[in-house]
Amino acid sequence: MKKILFTLFLSVSMIVGFGQTQPMKFMGIGMNSTLSTFVSKLKGKGFTEDVNHCKPNLTVMKGVFAGERVKLEVRSSAKTHLVYSVNVYFNLSTQFTYADLQGRLANKYGTEYQEVNNLKEEQFIVKYTTDYTKWVMDVDTLTQDHNTVILSKCSYNSTAPVVITYMDGKNSKVEMLDVNSDF
Repeated sequence: MKKILFTLFLSVSMIVGFGQTQPMKFMGIGMNSTLSTFVSKLKGKGFTEDVNHCKPNLTVMKGVFAGERVKLEVRSSAKTHLVYSVNVYFNLSTQFTYADLQGRLANKYGTEYQEVNNLKEEQFIVKYTTDYTKWVMDVDTLTQDHNTVILSKCSYNSTAPVVITYMDGKNSKVEMLDVNSDF
């Protein structure tokens, strides 16, 4: 009887485990942590906090990413305080072009992606995006949550020519449900 219960428990655990997405990672740090923990780990990697631009559930940091000086915006859910997105803003003087970063991300996340070009000032993740490439990964078969990486090319009115956004599917869904609960 114990063997049957153990086998049943193990089978159910494996089925549930296969259906869930892994938390999104940024620089090897799991985005399933609180904002303060995530920021602390980024500080350990040499990033500094820009206290003049921080708000509740948003921390702005500066540091080196892929050999370039960048600005990060780390966002967390107001309800759970779990990190749901990290935006990486490259400086105007970056050595990387949109095509360079698209190639590097395709090498890491695969060549299956959605590409949209020549948008006309539509607000997406980044204001005034002209092109973007979106990778969808780790779809949770139970909830349809998915982790996403988005590369955006910015037009005028932006100090960053390209932005990479890392979004944790589960945490971003919780945030959107909370934000839209008033409607």
